[in-house]
Amino acid sequence: MKFSKLILKNILRNKRRTLLTISSLVVSLFLIITLATILTEFTEGHDAANPMRLISRHAVSLGFTLPMAHTQRIATVPGVKSVMPFSWFGGIYKDEKNFFANFAVDAAKLREVMPELKMSDSEWQAFINDRQGAIVGEKLVKLYGFSPGQRITLRSPIYDRSVEFIVRGVCSGADGKTLYFHHDYVNELVPAWARDRVSTISILANSAADVPRIAQAVDSIFVNTDAPTKTESERDFAISFETMFGGVKQFMYGIIAAITFSLLLVMGNTMAMTVRERTREVGMLKALGFQRGTIARLFVGEALVVTMVGALIGIAGAALLFRSIDLSLYIPNFQSFVPTRGTLLTAFVVSIFVGLISVVYSAYRVSGMTIAEALRSTE
Repeated sequence: MKFSKLILKNILRNKRRTLLTISSLVVSLFLIITLATILTEFTEGHDAANPMRLISRHAVSLGFTLPMAHTQRIATVPGVKSVMPFSWFGGIYKDEKNFFANFAVDAAKLREVMPELKMSDSEWQAFINDRQGAIVGEKLVKLYGFSPGQRITLRSPIYDRSVEFIVRGVCSGADGKTLYFHHDYVNELVPAWARDRVSTISILANSAADVPRIAQAVDSIFVNTDAPTKTESERDFAISFETMFGGVKQFMYGIIAAITFSLLLVMGNTMAMTVRERTREVGMLKALGFQRGTIARLFVGEALVVTMVGALIGIAGAALLFRSIDLSLYIPNFQSFVPTRGTLLTAFVVSIFVGLISVVYSAYRVSGMTIAEALRSTE
């Protein structure tokens, strides 16, 4: 840039003001990226859903269970490849704060129904062969130090039972914070009212094209029974959970907008003071032959340099922090906590937008003054 040295010199003229402005940009962009990443995580469930998988639950609500016998009838529906019970146990490990997802499943079918779970063949076989066996996600290993062969006890407030399991493998994939165990094993230990009942039923279709037809067929089978079903694709099932956070999401969007507006006020005030203090200098520049457009571009350049520096520091800091510390370990239902490229790019665009808007009016006004008006200024 032809006047880059002049722009840099003017930026450093008031170092304290520049430092405070950049600091405000860094903090604001960090907060925006953090909130945007949380919003992204809210939609991670349906984005990662298997298009060939369906979830069947009680038509009234998830609070009601289904008879285990439903799985046998669902398996006869044309287009169904595999059916597996998927029951929430609600077990707590040692202390109330040690809460993570744990499900009772059909161990022999889990690998087929949930191919995203990765584990060695020997671990899969050890899990299938041991009715007391369980497999844990890799993130649970980091949190609690679980290891193959370890005995762990989960206490379920739902069933008022404490059940001991033996870790037979560590799996990767999915959210990494889930424990799976044999439904048949737990079914013998729960109270009589909960035996042979399941929370949901996972259905694997032969193809994505079969999914709508299977959902309709399954629900029609049980429509007049005492346990009617609501069967939907895994994506729709995940979206139904996300709708419960609708108010929270709107609130967070409002916070992002408020932060952006506050940032605009900070930048606008900074650039207004910068331009006002140098009004007489503008008159001198015009007397030396500088055109209105050149003077305006000098002020715009200063604003853009300041916002770009703040943006790069804030974006790089957020990306580095969230990639070096896996915050998803400590946040329930979050599969990861890493800003996407789209989030980082949006934050950069927002900073540039704020820089431009904050200086446009001031630069336009002062650059339009005559030489006499600018030199007479006492500001």
